[in-house]
Amino acid sequence: MLSLYQRLILGCLLLITLVTTVSLLVRTSFVRLAALDAQVRIAETAVASLASAQGALAHEELIAARIATGDSTFSDFRDQTSHTEMLLRAATEDVRSFDPSIPVERLAREHQRLSEHPPEDPAELTRSLESLHVELRRDLDQLSTRRYTSVTALRGQQNELRARLIAACGLAIAAATVISAVMLILVIAPLRHTARVARRIGQGDLHQRVEWRSKDDLGTIATELNRLAIRLRDLRETESGRRQMEFQLADAVVRSIFEPVIVTDGKGQVLKLNQAAVEVLGSSAEGAEVDRMVLASTPGGDKILNAIRAAVSMQRATTAEEGQAALLPMRIGKEERSYRLRTTPMRDSEGKLLGAVTLLEDVTEIAEVDRFKSRFLSVASQKLREPIRRLRLALYALTQGHAGELRPLQMELATNAVHEAEHLDDLMLDLIEVAELETGRRQLRTEKVRPIDALRDAVVRFRDEAQDKNIDIELLAFEDVAYVQADRRALRTILDNLIANALRYTPEGGRIRLGATEQQERVQFFVHDNGRGIEAERLPTIFGRFTGDPASGGTGLGLALVRRLVESQGGQVSVESRLGAGTTFRFTLPVSIAEPDRHPVEAG
Repeated sequence: MLSLYQRLILGCLLLITLVTTVSLLVRTSFVRLAALDAQVRIAETAVASLASAQGALAHEELIAARIATGDSTFSDFRDQTSHTEMLLRAATEDVRSFDPSIPVERLAREHQRLSEHPPEDPAELTRSLESLHVELRRDLDQLSTRRYTSVTALRGQQNELRARLIAACGLAIAAATVISAVMLILVIAPLRHTARVARRIGQGDLHQRVEWRSKDDLGTIATELNRLAIRLRDLRETESGRRQMEFQLADAVVRSIFEPVIVTDGKGQVLKLNQAAVEVLGSSAEGAEVDRMVLASTPGGDKILNAIRAAVSMQRATTAEEGQAALLPMRIGKEERSYRLRTTPMRDSEGKLLGAVTLLEDVTEIAEVDRFKSRFLSVASQKLREPIRRLRLALYALTQGHAGELRPLQMELATNAVHEAEHLDDLMLDLIEVAELETGRRQLRTEKVRPIDALRDAVVRFRDEAQDKNIDIELLAFEDVAYVQADRRALRTILDNLIANALRYTPEGGRIRLGATEQQERVQFFVHDNGRGIEAERLPTIFGRFTGDPASGGTGLGLALVRRLVESQGGQVSVESRLGAGTTFRFTLPVSIAEPDRHPVEAG
């Protein structure tokens, strides 16, 4: 097989040979045409010269006739004969060069002899000139005949030569076109085939190959392209196998989890369920094709959807909450069991949100124990409130001197006892409120609440305490933030606990910022401080009961109460903190649905 370069060189050599041959042919043809034109000109010149000599001889005859009449003299005759001799000599040379067989030279000699010795008798001179004129006319007719025959033959040769030249040029052009076309096909076809194979390889067809075995540059390109396709195919097969194994492993892990696992996209449509989740959701989740909207048609599924939407929106706002569990007591499906909902957003390697993974933890037994504990705490708190009230009254009477004047040490002990009694009373009040929420004894009365008003009231309530500690409280909220559907008393309790907690951990000269922003049918409240922050190991349990910092002096129930109140109103609470960078608590409440105002006439 010829290489690409050999094909190019061969085509160029053929074109050069063709052009050279045509050039030589054209040159030879033009030389031959010029020679034929020269012969035609010689014939024409001979005829013209002999005709001129004939005219001069006729003029001599006319002068001879005039001598006879006395109108001319012999001197006029001699002048004319010299001119005629010159024309005859020229005609002799021209006729000799065209056709030597015509005896023009003999006539020239006779005319020269006659001009040298002209007869004295004009009549005899006239007869001699007529005889020469007859012979010259005969020679001229013979010359004209031969000139016509010769010129006709020459013209035929010229036309034939021109026709051959035109045919040769046409054949040369056709041959050059064929050679160029063949050369282009032989050169461009491999290049186009290589480009087509490269395009298919780029589109993913890694079984394509470039068949070119010559060891030129195109052969090198073909070899490397084939090698690249093989490497890409091997890599894809290896990567595909690895991904398949990873997918099967991940699927096996999800299916082997004992707790129900629900994988959804960001809109709550089901992507994957394990066997435990299928058993919980019932018949609508069975089969090869899982109903993607099964959560919307399953009892309790609306709570999962709300938790997924809330968790996804919170993750967009606070990326530090990636590992937090969204807790939500609920009942779902036909099983009379209680589950705790944990929703974690899913992200790819680039941080793009893919969806959420929801884990339903069976907490039926834990819930029973928790309800028993809540009832016990409620009863115990109610029973302890009266003894604590009496204890506080007794301590108050004692510190006021109603039982006699106390010594300094006794007064100090009594004052400490008063503070401890107040702390114990606060603890009892928190326990009672938490117990009432968990047992359902406290019914929340939701109404339209303006966030900016609730925040301003909270700032007013803690302004004096903040000024005592030289802490600046900054309000960051717009006037037109949407109304929320919330229990006014519960919202006040939530803000009081979060602001009190921020004041407790913010050093003197610090700053606290609180505000509210709208987020997709919800309003998000936040309380941020620049205190010391919370340890990472405490964040997962920060909203549990009695999990606060013992050295802070709090009851350990404030954040648990906050979580209960927020979740009871359909919201979600989260925390973001880092040691040395402060803490931010966020909670959401649903936006109040605006009811259209009706004109009194329309109303009835």
